[in-house]
Amino acid sequence: MKLLTAFFKLIRYPNLLYIALTQFLLQYCVIAPVLIRNGETPSLTPVSFSLLCLSTVLVAAAGYIINDYFDINIDIVNKPDKMVLDKIISRRWAMAWHTILNMGGVSLGFIVAWQIGQIYLGFTQVICSLLLWFYSTSFKRQPLIGNVVISLLTALAVVVVGFYEKQIYETFEAILSHVGGKLIKIIGVYATFAFIMSMLREVVKDLEDMIGDSKDGCRTVPIVWGVDPAKQLCKALVILAELLILIVQIKVWGPGWYWAVLYLLLFVQVPSAYAWVLLKRAHLPAHYHKVSSLVKLIMLTGILSMIFFKIIL
Repeated sequence: MKLLTAFFKLIRYPNLLYIALTQFLLQYCVIAPVLIRNGETPSLTPVSFSLLCLSTVLVAAAGYIINDYFDINIDIVNKPDKMVLDKIISRRWAMAWHTILNMGGVSLGFIVAWQIGQIYLGFTQVICSLLLWFYSTSFKRQPLIGNVVISLLTALAVVVVGFYEKQIYETFEAILSHVGGKLIKIIGVYATFAFIMSMLREVVKDLEDMIGDSKDGCRTVPIVWGVDPAKQLCKALVILAELLILIVQIKVWGPGWYWAVLYLLLFVQVPSAYAWVLLKRAHLPAHYHKVSSLVKLIMLTGILSMIFFKIIL
């Protein structure tokens, strides 16, 4: 039982649930209802969608393992009590599981791509796997590039579901159609939100982990630019997120989605403003950890807003 618990901790199972929940809500609260309402059938059957979701989760789990593998020296300083590798799970087994999960995730991606007749889409998971490897070995130790890579991958977890729906992009006419344009806009908004909030959380985590990162030779944003510029970047990202939500609220106010506007105000905008205040006051690792946890919660409430599409459409 201890080994199983350590394994789930190693693959960050709460984050994997976030990914699965995001893709499930996007498919069954946004994409499928919009397509069905316009007389079209989704490309992904429930089985195909489940395989695609599992594929994404497996690749992400492999990424978390390889990240911890190369972060052992950093984690010894930043979070020695939370370490799993070398304490419960050996490095050799970690690499074995990384390989197994990656192969499983990539294979499932190609299977789903083959099922819908778009085999080239399987390379999406290959690219994600490679980016996660290079992030862990190199990118994360460089200023900003590691943050951008992870944020892009977070956004891609949203976009990839749309990739597998042929009706959205299969032809130029499909892209310009009412249905295609509507879904592209909705997916684009959620992907942009995911990118901004992920970027914010990554920089905040860099602020939290400065001590261990500096001892391992990492050149993260707060180490290279300084703490104050890093905090200013975080504040700017919060403002961007607030503006994005405000634009969405203005768009959905017209059709009378008043409950959605209220939800976004109370559960996304207000918490984001509170995160801005906490960030301004933060100066200790514990403070930054609190901001990071709050940003993660805001990402969840943002994801849950997809339910309104199911209710209203």
